[in-house]
Amino acid sequence: MSESPSLGFILADYVAPTIGCILSTLTFSAPIKSLLMAIKSGSLGSLNCTPWVFMTGNTIGWLAYSFITLDLFVFFANAPGLLISIWLNTGAMKLQYYEELVKRSAAENRSRDGDDDAISVQTAKIDCCQQLTSHELKVLQIVLVWIIILSTTSLIPVSNEEMKFIVGVAVNINLVFFYAAPLSTIASVIRSKNSASIHFWTMAMNTSNAFFWCVYSLAIQDYYILIPNGLGFLFGLVQVALYQCFPRSEEVIDASDSVTELSGDDGNCTEQLTRSNYGNVAESEII
Repeated sequence: MSESPSLGFILADYVAPTIGCILSTLTFSAPIKSLLMAIKSGSLGSLNCTPWVFMTGNTIGWLAYSFITLDLFVFFANAPGLLISIWLNTGAMKLQYYEELVKRSAAENRSRDGDDDAISVQTAKIDCCQQLTSHELKVLQIVLVWIIILSTTSLIPVSNEEMKFIVGVAVNINLVFFYAAPLSTIASVIRSKNSASIHFWTMAMNTSNAFFWCVYSLAIQDYYILIPNGLGFLFGLVQVALYQCFPRSEEVIDASDSVTELSGDDGNCTEQLTRSNYGNVAESEII
């Protein structure tokens, strides 16, 4: 008669990764409220959207890794995250475009010496369309990197172990950046003694999520999963320390009411961009 699995085996091989899948989805979902608030206010403010770029690369890489290793836990931990990251990055790009458009509109309004209540920003609109936002460039770069990696491993004859090694190393590097990206604000946090730019729920979920994946990776002896999650757990502890050492303070976003009219040359398309009374939204509400 076969011996029944031990409690430790069940916890490490099934319970831990199941909790990890749930926490991964919650981690990916953590910035949703912040982005919704930013969209409502019409500005990203101090919201750090760089981790969302690495979130896209991270989920693409781990989904590829799950296909190679046939690991359903890894697949279900990252499939929802890919969809969420696409929405987050799209929202960040739209907000950056909107901010640039309003800034250029205000500049043209000043150049007109306030002669007209409603100003045409057709020139500003054209200028904005001719260039990519900084977030668009980051997203395109990370997607291009993964296209090259996955195309190379798929089109060049390599063994399954070699493919696992290439994708595993690449996704490890990406995941380290994903976990460490919130620390890109460390200089400003120390300088301002304000941790407002550290997203609390993302920090908490990242740290907890990394812990459970460390447990699972030790159980199945997969060091491609262990190493980045071990580093992610350490990064999370560092962020917790920063968050405790430098309490966040409310930051008010100043904005004046302005209505901008966009008129096409044919006169048939009129659109209004309104930035109205969101100046009293505190940073603690956005994050």
